[in-house]
Amino acid sequence: MKAETCPVRAVEIWLRASECQYGPVFRKVDRWGTVELTALHAYALPKILTRRAAIAGLTHTGLERLSPHGLRAGFVTEAYKAGARDEAIMEHSRHKDLKTMRGYVRRAKLVCDSPAKLVGL
Repeated sequence: MKAETCPVRAVEIWLRASECQYGPVFRKVDRWGTVELTALHAYALPKILTRRAAIAGLTHTGLERLSPHGLRAGFVTEAYKAGARDEAIMEHSRHKDLKTMRGYVRRAKLVCDSPAKLVGL
């Protein structure tokens, strides 16, 4: 796993930087960069994702949703397309039900195995 994309390392770095020893892990950060003791509000996450995607140069249309669930679904889809085994994907995504996880795989198959794509359209 790459150090710059490892979620465990990212959380460890955050815990050191925020000096979080107890209470909520994901906390509010004010405009001056002060880490507060209160938990990050759930509605803050879509705003954070939108800002970070813009910084990364990613764009999405109004018809596309950028959400934590979308990130998870995208991971499952891309892992399947890369040849990952069901068990490995489920372990990583923490899916408990194979049928639920396979719902994302069906979407990936539609993209990969599209009849229009197969005939070059």
